[in-house]
Amino acid sequence: MKKVIDSLTFYGIKLYSYVKDLKLEVDDFLIEKIVLNPLYKYSCQCCVDGFYQQFLWSKGRDYVLRLGIYNPKCRVPPQIELERQYDHEIHGIVLHPQHHGFSLLDKKLEYVYQFAEDHDLPLVIHKPDMKELEKVLQYKVILVLVDAEKRLESERVYYITQKPLRENEIYGSGSPYNGKNLTDVLKENEENYNKELFYDLPKRLFDKN
Repeated sequence: MKKVIDSLTFYGIKLYSYVKDLKLEVDDFLIEKIVLNPLYKYSCQCCVDGFYQQFLWSKGRDYVLRLGIYNPKCRVPPQIELERQYDHEIHGIVLHPQHHGFSLLDKKLEYVYQFAEDHDLPLVIHKPDMKELEKVLQYKVILVLVDAEKRLESERVYYITQKPLRENEIYGSGSPYNGKNLTDVLKENEENYNKELFYDLPKRLFDKN
């Protein structure tokens, strides 16, 4: 079997009814783990609601890896919220400055970056401002980018894509927000499956234990 870790999924959010059991095998592919991203599909200021919905849904599902999330506009300071999420076993922290309307240089995020560095958690950043990322990289953190407009030359920066081909890319289906299920996207990768990009590297980034 071709083992896979799907690094970008949005299941477990009741608002969109994405709470069904999932098919994890198709043809000769086996999805060993999915990484749950708690972002809502559409722009909103609900910074953590998706996370707690996914936490409840993922109980008893041992194929799930949860990501935390923070929005500096949140009324709860990161010193409290990230500790709560860390106690719920997160494997990374999501930031979406465009979705939530903030800058990666917001002072409240300095704690988030230091927390990620101290706890060896990757930062999953959607549609980042590439100049702002240079400041973020002053911290010793791993960045995993989604929908980045450009590439940064750094050994600490990786990119999620549905069809990974380069050594700094990892597989993520984007299901179900893209209208496809987990196995639909995988079947499009029959010819370009590479264990390093589909399994080994995502495991090193998100499933270190």
